[in-house]
Amino acid sequence: MEKKEQLVKEKLALVEELGIHFECNDNLPPLASRIIVYLILNGVEGATFEELVEKLEASKSSISTNLQLLQSINRITYFTKSGDRKRHFRISPNYMISRMDEKISLWEEEKNNHQKIYNYKEKMLQVNNAYHENHLSLQFNMQIIEFINKMINNLTELKQNLLTIINKEENEKNI
Repeated sequence: MEKKEQLVKEKLALVEELGIHFECNDNLPPLASRIIVYLILNGVEGATFEELVEKLEASKSSISTNLQLLQSINRITYFTKSGDRKRHFRISPNYMISRMDEKISLWEEEKNNHQKIYNYKEKMLQVNNAYHENHLSLQFNMQIIEFINKMINNLTELKQNLLTIINKEENEKNI
């Protein structure tokens, strides 16, 4: 019993700590961020409205408002269990995919900016008769572009792996 109580404390501490991360990075209200983290930690089991009210120590109206917000922006979804009228909320499978798409898009934009800088420097060096392929200024940008390409490839691979997991989970539900 003591281990379960310790896990509950750890979970609630993570909800607070990671909630701040989601609040800042996803531009979400504090309670919505904590709901997201709580649902992530609960996994596919999700959580009921009543559980969220109890565990997050928030009013019913605050939980309801934030659940509506999270559903409207496709961060969470709900399901019902056979013989149970309660809605169980969980993270939307598309949420992680959309996060990956956002990250890939940001890295693509970063890469395009560095490519523009590289192209400008290359022209500038040519005009000043200082161009050579291994110029330090060009190498700096080329290294950054190569790093960004690796990041994009890694994120794309991660996205594909997540899609495989999501599709497998959906197929298992339908069996």
